[in-house]
Amino acid sequence: MPDNVPTPVTQPSAFMPFGRDFDQLFNRMLRAWSFGMLEPAANGLPRPLRAFDHAPKVEVQENGKNYTISVELPGLDQKDVKVMIEGDVLTVSGEKHVERSDEKTHYSERSYGSFTRAFTLPTDADRNGITANFAKGLLTLHVPKTSEGRPKVKEIEIMPS
Repeated sequence: MPDNVPTPVTQPSAFMPFGRDFDQLFNRMLRAWSFGMLEPAANGLPRPLRAFDHAPKVEVQENGKNYTISVELPGLDQKDVKVMIEGDVLTVSGEKHVERSDEKTHYSERSYGSFTRAFTLPTDADRNGITANFAKGLLTLHVPKTSEGRPKVKEIEIMPS
């Protein structure tokens, strides 16, 4: 391609903020359709709509001995966060309260309100050994693996009718 071909220049548009909003909305919807182990369990919303519930960002890692779930909770205090386990579901919930002032707000992208993230634990997770730490807006959950490991695969014999 020749070097002297003119390149179109994009001019700022009054609609540019809307384009960014649509990009963010689309990216959140794509994240809502993710799959994988320790995938967030249903939290009362259909999967495509869960992108709209302002859930905190998470990272799930695994090594030979445990799973680590890190949950970003900027602006929250430990007292505003609750971690519970019921059966195979580990739930992190909390609330970010509105900071009121006498000043008039012209524009804000901050979000407030309650949130819930739920994770289906794998079969080799030790539900009784889970620990949690909270520091600098990051909740870290350590989920040890059981010594038995995953259940063995068993073939089921099919009987003739």
